[in-house]
Amino acid sequence: MKNCLLLFPVLLLLQLPARAQAPLVLELSHQKTTSLLFPFSIKSVDRGSPDVLAQVPDAVENILQVKAARAAIPETNLTVITADGSLYSFDVRYAAAPPVTQLRLEAPTAHTHPARFRHTPFHEAQLRSITGQLVSDERFYYGIRAKDGQAKARLEGVYLHGNLLFLRVVLSNQAAIPYELDFIRFSVRDRKTTRRTARQETEITPVYVHGQEDQVLGTGYQQVLVFALDKFTLARDKVLFLELFERQGSRHLQLRIKGRHLLQAAALTLLP
Repeated sequence: MKNCLLLFPVLLLLQLPARAQAPLVLELSHQKTTSLLFPFSIKSVDRGSPDVLAQVPDAVENILQVKAARAAIPETNLTVITADGSLYSFDVRYAAAPPVTQLRLEAPTAHTHPARFRHTPFHEAQLRSITGQLVSDERFYYGIRAKDGQAKARLEGVYLHGNLLFLRVVLSNQAAIPYELDFIRFSVRDRKTTRRTARQETEITPVYVHGQEDQVLGTGYQQVLVFALDKFTLARDKVLFLELFERQGSRHLQLRIKGRHLLQAAALTLLP
């Protein structure tokens, strides 16, 4: 196993209290790898000592592989936080022949409190639930759309919940060539610029994206993308741009969203 610990982005910085459980005893060897299977994707790993090696395999998000870096390591600890906000704590001890090398973890009890993302009152499991519910909401249409080569994008929902804005975007394809989404980009730009004035642009990173994993759209298919953004408003001379880029193609879709559309956001009061 590589002597490395995977670290995660800024969104994964968490605030306690977390939904925790009593520490579990974890016996490790330097000759065998132990696999820990969690019910949700792993968002943070903290080793009490560099004598513990830990990595998340590339192909999965909820398995942590651990082993001792050398024989007879001193007792230490290991802490893991998962996407639902649960905190798992382990007392790590050395064992030449660990009795267990595969361990399936259950979610902690419901009466404890989950960890939450900094800058937002929600943890990832809640964001997944909220955005998943918005996928089927077809009440709104704003006339904001873009089309290129029979690929289309339409803004069909702006919502507010807590300190987050949610944008519901429908992406469709009528061309014989499938549309494969490469990446998306949000930015706030000047509404109008002159030749003598440099364009000012501020890029915005979504807090959470639902639906981007379904990247390939065949003929006649559509998918719904839901974006969670930190709440903000726009000055009259500013516009929010949402750009969707095609992988190995030139069908670049660009939605222009004005400040008045954000101010018309529908309040979400019944969602968890």
